[in-house]
Amino acid sequence: MAVKSRLSVVRFPRSLSARLLVLTIIVVLVGEVFIYVPSIARFREVYLLERIAAARLAALAVEAAPDQMVTEELSKMLLDRADVLSISLKRPDTRRLILEDPARPMPSKTYSLETRSWVSLVVDALDSMVNGAGRTIRVVAPSPNEEPSIAVDIVMHETPMHMAMLDYSWRILLLSLVLAGSTAGAIFLILHLMIVRPVQRMTESLVAFRSDPESTGAELAVSGRGDEIGIAQRELKYMQRRVRAALRQRARLAAVGEAVSRINHDLRNILSTAALVTDRLASNPDSEVQRQSPALLKAIDRAIALCTQTMSYAKSEAPTPSRQRFPLQALVDEIGGGLPLPATSAIIWRNDVPVDIEVFGDRDQLYRALMNLTKNAVEALTDHAPGGTVRVSAEQSDACVTIDVADTGPGLPMRVREHLFEAFVGTARVGGTGLGLAIARDLAKNHGGDLQLLRSDPTGTVFRMMLPVAA
Repeated sequence: MAVKSRLSVVRFPRSLSARLLVLTIIVVLVGEVFIYVPSIARFREVYLLERIAAARLAALAVEAAPDQMVTEELSKMLLDRADVLSISLKRPDTRRLILEDPARPMPSKTYSLETRSWVSLVVDALDSMVNGAGRTIRVVAPSPNEEPSIAVDIVMHETPMHMAMLDYSWRILLLSLVLAGSTAGAIFLILHLMIVRPVQRMTESLVAFRSDPESTGAELAVSGRGDEIGIAQRELKYMQRRVRAALRQRARLAAVGEAVSRINHDLRNILSTAALVTDRLASNPDSEVQRQSPALLKAIDRAIALCTQTMSYAKSEAPTPSRQRFPLQALVDEIGGGLPLPATSAIIWRNDVPVDIEVFGDRDQLYRALMNLTKNAVEALTDHAPGGTVRVSAEQSDACVTIDVADTGPGLPMRVREHLFEAFVGTARVGGTGLGLAIARDLAKNHGGDLQLLRSDPTGTVFRMMLPVAA
């Protein structure tokens, strides 16, 4: 009901169907106008030539009479049958008046059909349509079926021709309206079925999807068309499925965030207690305890900071980096010491970061990002190969510091690369969540940089993190 109520706002006069119908009728009528103008000019020309031919027959009747003289009654009959007021014959050397109505008025305009162009015929036809009522005109044209040098000169009332042209115009108008209506109806029906109706279905699907994005009832039924409409239908359905899946994933993440927020307070208290106990252990005179205590304290401090930032992550707010300048090589050494490398492992760890490269950023956040990358590399070598190398290198330019994390593993599958930085999707390990790369990229972007997959093939995988030199 919500879909229909929204679509009912678009009434038929303002709908796409009504506009299409009106535009089709207008286009057909404009085409009829371009047909009508030369046809009415041709109608007038034929009408005048018929009067010329009738006048020539009347002149032949007079020429066939004894002494080429006829009675006044026969003269009037011949003029009436020809529908003219006077008839003259023009030859190269003479002009002779054959018949004439004594009461004829003087012609107000003269038309010559001897040298005529289509432009002049159109102009004269429009002039007759507008001003032809009540006028008397003179028409000169070559005599039909005779030498071109012989011309017939007639004087006639223009009103009968004006009325005949109006009658012809009305018939053309009615025919044009019928043709426009039938053509527009056929075109409208075809376009409605091929274009308008599919667009309406997509519109209904969009409105329903907007009202309830998670309902599968709003999914569009896709046809098998291969044109633009078919492509739009398939892309719209694909987009709806992707958005619906993203909404469901966000709902699950929201539920996880709510659960984490409930345990956040208790977890911070537990970690604080562990920090106090570790701090007391640091005062123990045993050298081994004193050597291990600082690393344990740092790990607990990072865990406490992570719990503090949990709520801001759940609200999609990036934690503000606490920036400082520190050597990158020392951070990578600390990361290498915390990697889960078995004592009998054949995995080689290499820190090839130059000693003079420094990074300006949040040390704990960058530790988390690089730890996720290197831990993924170690897990890739552990799961798919008996051994290999995990190497971290870096270069510094005027604008940024480039950090490469490379391994000699088997590479990432294509299905993983398509959703590499999406949480719960871009993971190649069984039981993995895909959060490591997503978090690493968020932390890199939080520093104004980025994280991208530089290369992944059977010879290994390389991730590149770019961090700006300045704040």
